[in-house]
Amino acid sequence: MSLSGNPMIQKELRQRMRERRGWILPSLYLVALGAVICLAYYIVTNESGQSLQGFQIGVVLFLTAAYTQLALLLLLAPIFSAGALTIEKEQRTLAGLLTSLLSPAKIWWGKFVASLLFVLLLLIAGLPIVSAAFAFGGVGIWEICIASLTTVIILGMISSISLYWSSAFRRSVHATAVSYVTVVIICVVPWIIFFVEMSNRHGDSIYSIPFGIRAPLYLNPVFFLTAGFVPRSQLYPEWFWCLITYIVVGVSCVVLALRNIRRSGDVS
Repeated sequence: MSLSGNPMIQKELRQRMRERRGWILPSLYLVALGAVICLAYYIVTNESGQSLQGFQIGVVLFLTAAYTQLALLLLLAPIFSAGALTIEKEQRTLAGLLTSLLSPAKIWWGKFVASLLFVLLLLIAGLPIVSAAFAFGGVGIWEICIASLTTVIILGMISSISLYWSSAFRRSVHATAVSYVTVVIICVVPWIIFFVEMSNRHGDSIYSIPFGIRAPLYLNPVFFLTAGFVPRSQLYPEWFWCLITYIVVGVSCVVLALRNIRRSGDVS
């Protein structure tokens, strides 16, 4: 399923770029990201005085930019995915799509790619701000690449989850609300389980926790991104376990969403 051979992708991208939020959201995103970086630089340089070296400032700014960027994109991703299929139901156009030459897989792929590409546009637009840490040192191409790759994988899974909820509900407001609840759950609940378990194991490392208790962390976006900020030789096993978890969840959401799309056609 190529990008150019799917008319759904072209239609969705044209529609999104013509909307007012097509330029408002990127502008707000860049302003927020830039403001956080400037604030972090101000705090670091004023509180540390002359004791902090340039490469240390660069690392602080890079980590601040990476985590801020992830947080902002997690807030924006459901906006573009959760209403992708429900809008077709609300406008009563989904049945027409299903009776066309487009298969349910092509419909899903078109919605997914269009939603993800717009979020990736924000990610690419923010790269110059994230790369500002290069001016201070302490950060290389590898850190930028692994942070960007990890963020893309996270956004891909969030888009898949949001599209599943979009296929399960008939109203965009319901799908969007549940999508945000899901994002909050995977961001908060794993850390609660982790800290409760760690409080009962004073001084122990994360590897001492049983895998069944540690496993929810592999679904947490912050943990996934943090697992990438280690030497390349130490990416295994934590980063790869996160990658496998995200692939399994994403594929499961795709299968369930396709089933719901086919059932929508049968009902119509």
